[in-house]
Amino acid sequence: MRIYGATADESRPEWRAWGYLQWYWDLNGVIHWIHMNRRRFIELSAAAASISTVQGADGEKKESPILSFGLITDVQYADADPQGERHYRESPGKLKTAVEWLAQKDLPFTLHLGDFIDRDFTAFATVLPLLDGLGHPVHHLLGNHDYTVADVEKGRIVGTLAMPHDYFSFSHSGVRFVMLDTNDVSVYKYADGSEADIESEAVMKKLAAENLPNAKPWNGGLSETQLAWLEKELGTAGSAGERVILCGHHPLLPAEGLAAWNSAEVLTVIDRHPVVMAYFNGHNHAGAEVVRNGVPYITFKSVLHEPGVNAWSAIHLFGDRLEIEGNGREKSRTFQLRKI
Repeated sequence: MRIYGATADESRPEWRAWGYLQWYWDLNGVIHWIHMNRRRFIELSAAAASISTVQGADGEKKESPILSFGLITDVQYADADPQGERHYRESPGKLKTAVEWLAQKDLPFTLHLGDFIDRDFTAFATVLPLLDGLGHPVHHLLGNHDYTVADVEKGRIVGTLAMPHDYFSFSHSGVRFVMLDTNDVSVYKYADGSEADIESEAVMKKLAAENLPNAKPWNGGLSETQLAWLEKELGTAGSAGERVILCGHHPLLPAEGLAAWNSAEVLTVIDRHPVVMAYFNGHNHAGAEVVRNGVPYITFKSVLHEPGVNAWSAIHLFGDRLEIEGNGREKSRTFQLRKI
């Protein structure tokens, strides 16, 4: 084992008149010293404390995750009759089941990856109160079905879900979650006949003329403004020493009929920033997964489905991997994370 700046038994931060020193082991067993200001020292110390070991029932020490959180997607509740496998009125009961399970996990937050409701704005009043049982915040992003409401109600959706903006970021335990709006350019988000709607129609027609499989009215993409914001967010995260999990409603991969309109442009941005650990999305109710350049692109399965068929997860993040603790038709599995 190589050691820089210390011997192996020097295991505590030390105060110097000129600042703080802290050491950490990387995944190759190398110890590094860091000189930092007080604020950064506190942040990293908290993150380091979270990867301690715990004693298992068999006496064996087990690694604790850096961060665990809940994940649900595509509840898509509507007071409507079933259509094929989509049994809309079953969703509240399934959501309640997921909430009760996640509430027992003592998690700091849960993500919902879009399509919380369908067709009628009043559907929010049925499913939103069910989330109170979690006992922790829910970070939402929006999907295409959230916008299948009257034009006059579309401007109220972000506020109803207590979102700070259509797209935003937040940080926890040294991880930045970048919540994208893949509806930013779409034919359903904006009032019919508005300038943004007309521009989006033109984009979709152009994609259709190029025979792209995702040139569909239920898909959307990121605007140039949001792409520039994403570039800045990833750069800021890198400067702050944060890793990043990106979230959107539409998949970026696989490049099929449900992918975001300009997924290739988003992937180009991601390729420039090795701080990105993973991309999570919903939209494709069947689920999917692709690993590209060491980054897992994971489509999580929907709550909306036939009676008795549910899906939700707890995500456990470690230094070298993420573990999905799946429930229902969302299977448990592990993805290795790329080194940076």
